[in-house]
Amino acid sequence: MNYNLSAIREDCSNLVERIDTKKLKGTTVLVTGANGLIGGFLCDFLCFLNDHCRYGMNLIFTSKSEKENAQRISHLVGREDVTYFSWDCSVSLESLPLSEDVNYLFFCSGYGQPRKFLSDKIRTMLVNIVGIESLLKVVARQEKKCHVLFLSTSEIYGDVPESAVPTSEDYKGVCDVENNRACYILAKATAEVVCQEYFASNKVNGKVARVALVYGPGSFRDDARVMQDFILKAHEQKEIQMMDEGESLRNYLYISDCVEILINCLLHGTQSVYNVGGDSEVISIYNLAKKIAANFKVPVRKGKVAKEFIKNAPKRVGLSMSRYRKEFPLYGAHITGLNKGIKNVLRWYNFKNFNS
Repeated sequence: MNYNLSAIREDCSNLVERIDTKKLKGTTVLVTGANGLIGGFLCDFLCFLNDHCRYGMNLIFTSKSEKENAQRISHLVGREDVTYFSWDCSVSLESLPLSEDVNYLFFCSGYGQPRKFLSDKIRTMLVNIVGIESLLKVVARQEKKCHVLFLSTSEIYGDVPESAVPTSEDYKGVCDVENNRACYILAKATAEVVCQEYFASNKVNGKVARVALVYGPGSFRDDARVMQDFILKAHEQKEIQMMDEGESLRNYLYISDCVEILINCLLHGTQSVYNVGGDSEVISIYNLAKKIAANFKVPVRKGKVAKEFIKNAPKRVGLSMSRYRKEFPLYGAHITGLNKGIKNVLRWYNFKNFNS
């Protein structure tokens, strides 16, 4: 893997200092979607806790990739404290390949990249609905109660009007079934309903995290999300050619800040649903392109016609983090700003020719 893990190790080291994870000591933790951006960082952080804090966790990681192709966590899958198995979670799982009960489950499966989740809409729906339901069914049979965190999406709020931004967890979103992204949005919404039914049965203790616009070291070079696409264009094409005029507004969230929120919600949260997004820096897509381009000293050129996979993307994404901040008032003291976060991504990619 030709990526620089030092940026991730530094983030893990900093995260340990600001989050209470003692409940994880001596437990069995399962992470699905372990080869993705959020799942991969979670895997690194859990291994870091075992290595540097002597947590003694039994770690189970899974993704669709076969063991030899799990590129994001290739440095972890051979560890004695890690069990890895390949599972296409669009297919029901009848049992887990382990003997002990799972204490904590992070369901991070489901593509966050529009090009990927639109390339196979049926599978996109099954990954989220069949995947989480089959796991919930398995852990509900355990003797010990399992604590589950399901990663949903802020897209279930739909194209939010300016009057409802920042958007709270109580906002009732609307999704057009003819929207080309409906397969992803409605699958996540349906999976939330499945989760809430299991949580209400008292056989599983769980939370839902509605995640928006996470970035950071750990993404692959073929990741087609906006930020990564701009970085690759700036590096390889020496310019950023945009697909439209870049007027949409976004709030991005750095990966270690995201994982801090996720773990706090699962271990200490009192609510069943939490927004997980940035709320400190609002930026247009065009200004994001300029910020990235400045690192490479390359030009930005606006486009005219949006491609199919982005034409129905929300015009404004900005989540209210009031519910989380009320419960965790110390959050915010160490939020990673866009400038630093982008440079960490460039470090991860081992790009040498940027303005460091």
